[in-house]
Amino acid sequence: MTGVITVGILGMATLVIVAYNSTPIPSEAQADATKQASIINYRDGTTLARYGFNRQSVKLSEIPKHVQNAVLAAEDRNFWHEPGISPKGVTRAVFKTATGGDVEGGSTITQQLARNYWAGLSQERSLSRKFKEIFISIRAGKELKKEQVLELYLNTVPFGRQSYGIQAASLAYFHKPVKELDEAQAAVLAAMIQRPSYFHSYGPDTDPAKKALISRWNYVLDGMQAEGWITPQKRAAAKFPKTQKTWSDVGGGSQTGYLQERVLNELESLGISRTRVETEGLRITTTFDKDLQNYTATAVNQIKKQYNLNKQIRFGLTAVDPKTGGVVAAYGGPNYKTQQYDDSFQGAVQPGSSFKPIVLATALDKGVSLKTPMDGSYRRVIAGTAFTNDSRRENGVYDLKEMTALSINTAYVDLGQKVGLDNVAEMAVKMGIPEKTPNLKKGYTSLPLGVIDASSVTMASVYSTFAAEGKHRAAHVISKITTKEGGPVKTDAGKLLKKLPWETPKQVFSEGVARDATSAMRAVVTSGTGTRANLGARPVAGKTGTTDENKSAWFVGYTPELSTSVAMWRQVGNTRESLIGVGGYNQVYGGTVPADLFKMFMTKALEGKPISQFGPPANVGSIAPWAASQPKPTTSPTPSVTNTPTCTPAGQQSRNAVQGKPCQSKTPEPPTSSTPTPPSNVPCDMFGRPAGCNPDIPPSSGDISWWCAKGHQDDPRCKEEDPPNPRN
Repeated sequence: MTGVITVGILGMATLVIVAYNSTPIPSEAQADATKQASIINYRDGTTLARYGFNRQSVKLSEIPKHVQNAVLAAEDRNFWHEPGISPKGVTRAVFKTATGGDVEGGSTITQQLARNYWAGLSQERSLSRKFKEIFISIRAGKELKKEQVLELYLNTVPFGRQSYGIQAASLAYFHKPVKELDEAQAAVLAAMIQRPSYFHSYGPDTDPAKKALISRWNYVLDGMQAEGWITPQKRAAAKFPKTQKTWSDVGGGSQTGYLQERVLNELESLGISRTRVETEGLRITTTFDKDLQNYTATAVNQIKKQYNLNKQIRFGLTAVDPKTGGVVAAYGGPNYKTQQYDDSFQGAVQPGSSFKPIVLATALDKGVSLKTPMDGSYRRVIAGTAFTNDSRRENGVYDLKEMTALSINTAYVDLGQKVGLDNVAEMAVKMGIPEKTPNLKKGYTSLPLGVIDASSVTMASVYSTFAAEGKHRAAHVISKITTKEGGPVKTDAGKLLKKLPWETPKQVFSEGVARDATSAMRAVVTSGTGTRANLGARPVAGKTGTTDENKSAWFVGYTPELSTSVAMWRQVGNTRESLIGVGGYNQVYGGTVPADLFKMFMTKALEGKPISQFGPPANVGSIAPWAASQPKPTTSPTPSVTNTPTCTPAGQQSRNAVQGKPCQSKTPEPPTSSTPTPPSNVPCDMFGRPAGCNPDIPPSSGDISWWCAKGHQDDPRCKEEDPPNPRN
């Protein structure tokens, strides 16, 4: 009988040896053991948000010795001397399993690591899994240094509050890094390991879950004293520390949610999924300036209070660095928790006359001089549709600079025809308008008056092209992305992101074109429709915009340092309503409230910074052959803020268009020098064609308002009265 038992024991020992030898330390960690939240930082490196699993790995050398000892006092006081398992604990656990009890107890730090970190060990409570855990623990105790085991454990163990690892736990409970913990705080975290989902660290001491934690905390400190890791004096003086109520060590605020969402959307556009952001511990540096970003909400709230504006009034406010294309600050809304709709990135409304500088850039880029005179008669029929200016005083001939400063609608609609609306649309895309913007490429006559929809960030990006003297970088919110180790990041498709797409600028037009356009837009601020945006000694260029039915108002402007756009509209449910009557104004123009908000924000943004000057005008191009010939009025028209009349693409009636006249999609061809010279008794068309025609002979048919405006107002055919101005 003894021989049989001996053989049986030897056989079992042989099986154990074979099992031990065939159970190496797994080469890979469990997926859940390496998941880590990504960190999103402001441009100065301070933390903006964390996204995903709250885990941050740190080296053992970065964890204070008293923090290490607190964990050992709680979980494994013999760690430095045992072989990876506790023989008594293992025996107890195996015996309970063999007699039908639960597999529990006997877990050293090494065993906990084997169970929670390495791949290949399930969480089922079975004897086979327990033996596998034991074998891996013994091998780890022999093959790994104790320091390696402890570092892995401290970066893996859960502490509650969805935090994994000692660094994340320190931030979760005390809002500071682990290196700043004292002994009492370290003991709290060490105590949490036993029952992380039950213990409460915050609230009244009478809470049973907190009372149980305090008891465990005392156990940890007593163990530290017993092991000689803390002096009796420190033990006696220790008091249960106050923890933070919620996890985050990141300062919240009304704008944080908007910023995080912008970053996640941009990562997705780069081919990096949100799932990876949740789990891979990416390090993301944004373009946001923390102080200036916070100020956007302050400025908007101040303007609303100043003008007694209710919750229906919405603002898009975006500032872009023209040197990089980075969004420095953008107002999202009153609070992300109550409104997820981002007013600066998603709030697309018609830009009105703030679109006109795109037409101006197109003309300058095609060699048309700022000195080119245009017919800016109060009422004109262009491509079959009649348009009017905002005031009857705006009636005459203006060069490109003057018609920009005074926002002359009829002249700008005509300029769009002259340079070609397809060219205007192409220029808009190059400057930052999304290519698939509805109605951008339809050839509608009223395109120069801003009948498309655009967001605040889009218009700030467009104007940054002027500020950067013709170079455009796409607006973006991320300046750098790395892995948690600091290496380059791959897209979901496996492509290495060596360079972000916006790092390389595109030359949209020449420096000379940019400087001439700036010269025209400087006049908007110094003497035109945008004087309320003036920053005193600091030069500013920009453009106002007010749309049909007064449904939105804009001011978009820039200095050499910053391009900033302000959009204002009224949102009632899902409908945009007119701004008429808002803030005590009969009508709200871009040169009023939006210009005031622009000035307030830019004054803060540029406070204390040196004053930079724009480059001098280059006077590019020459006077176009189709330039207007009518002499200017003897008295200059009084500057006035302007609406943007539109002829809507859907055929709806524009405020300043003749009833029943739809927008036209065709753009007349420019005159060519190859046209043969006809007899002098042939009348000219509105573009001065054909060559050698007689401009004093009236057209035989069709609309002749353009001919009347060219010095023939006394002709009997030109006596038709102007239609009433809908705004009067």
